[in-house]
Amino acid sequence: MRELNFSTHNLSVDLKEVKRMFRDEFNNGCRYMIKQAFEKIMEDEMKMYLKAVPYERSRSRKSYRNGYRSRSLLTNVGEIDLEVPRSRDGGYAPGIFERYKRVHDVVDRGIKEMFLKGVSTRKVRDVLDVLCGFGVSAGYVSQVTKELDSEVRLFMNEPIDDDYAFLFLDALSVKIRYELKAKRKMVLVAYGVRKDGSRRLLSFRLAKSEGTGTWQSFLENLKVRGLKGHNLELAIMDGAAGLWAAIEQVYPLVKHQLCWVHKLRNVARYGPRARAQECVSEAAAIMYAGSSGKAARMFREWKRRWEDINPKGVACLERDFHRLIAFFDFDPSFHKVIRTTNIIERCFKEVRRRLKVMGYFQNTKSCKRIVMSLFYYFNSKWGNNRREIIEPIADYFKLAA
Repeated sequence: MRELNFSTHNLSVDLKEVKRMFRDEFNNGCRYMIKQAFEKIMEDEMKMYLKAVPYERSRSRKSYRNGYRSRSLLTNVGEIDLEVPRSRDGGYAPGIFERYKRVHDVVDRGIKEMFLKGVSTRKVRDVLDVLCGFGVSAGYVSQVTKELDSEVRLFMNEPIDDDYAFLFLDALSVKIRYELKAKRKMVLVAYGVRKDGSRRLLSFRLAKSEGTGTWQSFLENLKVRGLKGHNLELAIMDGAAGLWAAIEQVYPLVKHQLCWVHKLRNVARYGPRARAQECVSEAAAIMYAGSSGKAARMFREWKRRWEDINPKGVACLERDFHRLIAFFDFDPSFHKVIRTTNIIERCFKEVRRRLKVMGYFQNTKSCKRIVMSLFYYFNSKWGNNRREIIEPIADYFKLAA
């Protein structure tokens, strides 16, 4: 620790050094106090276990003291060395931490919270090293996060309020390791927006495919948990045939909107590659029409221009045109929100970011834990931040009321 020279004008450097000294002394003091408190608690626990104080002759005495053993414990203020009392019969175990456990529960809770906020298992060690002066292995972090499996089950079965106006449905392709190789699975996702503009990722499920039965089971689960659909105005989804068949069975009275981005991607697959961008750009202009009637006129003009150049692309858009115009029935101020499933795609980016590093999930439980952690992160962020409210939707339904 260097001597401070306040005669110079480099106050930022001096202030940083003062803060460091206070922080170091504060942490040392905290470790000392925790050590004293823990050892006092263990002494009291030993008296209760033995049913006698030191040197006391008592018929109710259970055993005798047998010295102390030293052990270290990682806490949120660093590592502390404890003197743990021992009983002669070996039956005494401290109640303030688990036997053979080197990390205190408060650190474990911090690890879980970091994981839920999106910090990877390997980065947790670096974060703990900066904050607390020690690190733990990636293996230990994985072991702690396995305890989140119960949280996953609770999340996938918790009640859902029936106050959502818009339901977004989409699926993400992921790779999960099974024995010798990684297999592709689908993560079905439901996302809801309420009339007050607040939003929430509602549920997810791992599935082999996007078949009708799979989607129907997923939607029925939402309904059983409380999303009856009494307030649903619109369901926005991609063009998976199984999803459209399923939602007709589960929410037949709700209007359905096909995602424009997914449809334009399909159109781009057809026709001359050199003119694909031009074709799709002109088709994309239709969704800015403002009304279904104007959109139909713009489509007919686009069709006349492109049906000879890209007949399959034109047929692709024309086949599902009636599914693409449901959003025009709502206020133009939030057309941007409800004409695509991009609102879910932004969440998928975080899953893809992790997969880019990992390559694939080690098992289904690992996949569920990470997806749930991202759901937890986004839902906490949206719930605590007023700026995350989708204001055009909130304003529209206030006026309608």
